[in-house]
Amino acid sequence: MEEILDLIASEKRLPLTPEKRVRDFLETLQRIKNGECLRIRGFLILRKPPNAPRKGLYYLLSPIAPSEMKRYRGVRVYLVVKIDENTKIEARIHSGEYVEIEGILDVYPWGTLRLLHAKTIKPADYSDYWTDYRGFALSRKEIENLISNTVYASYELEQAILYSLFTSPIVLGTGWKDGFTLSGFRGSFEKNEVVLSLWGTLKYLHSLLPWEMKLRKDNWGTIKDDGLLGVDFKFSRPSRVAPLYYVPYTKSLLEREVPIPQWALKEFKLKKATFLTPRMRMKPDDETALLSEVPFVLTESVGYERNPELERLMPNLVITVILARRRIGILNLADLNHYRSRFESFMLKNREEYGELFDAMTISGKVFDANFRYRLGARLLGSMARVEGGISKSLVSGLIGLYQEITDLWINELPEREKLRLLREYERYIGNDKLAGRALRIFSDLEATSTDGTVSRDSFINALVKYGISEKKAVEIVDNLLREGYLYEPYPMKLRLIRW
Repeated sequence: MEEILDLIASEKRLPLTPEKRVRDFLETLQRIKNGECLRIRGFLILRKPPNAPRKGLYYLLSPIAPSEMKRYRGVRVYLVVKIDENTKIEARIHSGEYVEIEGILDVYPWGTLRLLHAKTIKPADYSDYWTDYRGFALSRKEIENLISNTVYASYELEQAILYSLFTSPIVLGTGWKDGFTLSGFRGSFEKNEVVLSLWGTLKYLHSLLPWEMKLRKDNWGTIKDDGLLGVDFKFSRPSRVAPLYYVPYTKSLLEREVPIPQWALKEFKLKKATFLTPRMRMKPDDETALLSEVPFVLTESVGYERNPELERLMPNLVITVILARRRIGILNLADLNHYRSRFESFMLKNREEYGELFDAMTISGKVFDANFRYRLGARLLGSMARVEGGISKSLVSGLIGLYQEITDLWINELPEREKLRLLREYERYIGNDKLAGRALRIFSDLEATSTDGTVSRDSFINALVKYGISEKKAVEIVDNLLREGYLYEPYPMKLRLIRW
């Protein structure tokens, strides 16, 4: 019965269409009489309308985004905007800029067009273009069904793709913005086709997003003659757009150590956008893996099928994503106590199970760098919370389960030559004292989950005792690490690791 009800609900789900926006725009204009004040949002088009007087600047305002104009087959609707010396301009005056204009409505001497004498032109948030229609948002189950009916992959990878679409909140103290990185690497026994299959899937999903939300070097697009006003113009992305998404646009990029062009590297490192970045080679010190919330290893091909329902409801999905981003915009590591304890247990479990190989993958600059992975995990938790509606203990369990799946794949699929190289590096890193080296790794785990970057002496000793070292020996190890310059004491009874 539940499945039947879900099916009925899906059939009733109406997509947000350009036609709906045009109708609402016209209704707004029809409600306001000439001579009355009007405040309205839309996209500027820097083209002079027909029959425009010589005095003043006359431009057009479109109710639909340039990207939607390309697929809109109905009659184009515009509002003529007059700008003169009395107009207060605070927004960027570019074709494609999303603005809010306040002014006096009037007639225009051509066809059924109307004129707005602009008093003020202010920048508008592109997100509002979508959230104004929050009633079209999808439920979590509807979104999961759309993804699962489009993408054919493991459940974990399907979920990771879903989380990447919702992006990650800003986590205070990390220095990263509101973006996400999903990477996929070829397993040691697989062919390049598995990476190409993921790339093809992500390219399809990316192609359905609005043009304004795609990270590109060229921020300009073109609209051909609209058949009504003879408008043929170039437009730019609105200045206030989030989120942005990127997929490598050529196969050759997948061979790069970071499959991202030079112009986008800064955005990638600061996570100013969502990067869906498959990569041909699997290396534990790969920067793409290090900075990825979900660095998947692919052991089988990923498939996709063109989904008319997803294509029809993509505007609804965009609304849902932007609303979720507004609900959960910022996280504070200090408030994630349950996640902190589960992450520490996750690290300890894998050290015991995989030994020095896992230790070697957690040192600075490696894929499971404890300091990075803890903060990236907090961001992933935020993405999951955006999908689910909030953070819960079960959500933390799901995150740890996903990270365990990724860890097992890396350990099992990493080529033997890479494992040997890792272990040699690790031996040089910790020196000959294996017990002291293990103690340093435990300290790094504690430091990774610290809110201020320090670890109390007592907490470190207790963690060593928990690992199986006697308390007397633990105190001796701590004193030796301080004396030999591995740790220092910035405050009384507080320890910090000295980076090599």
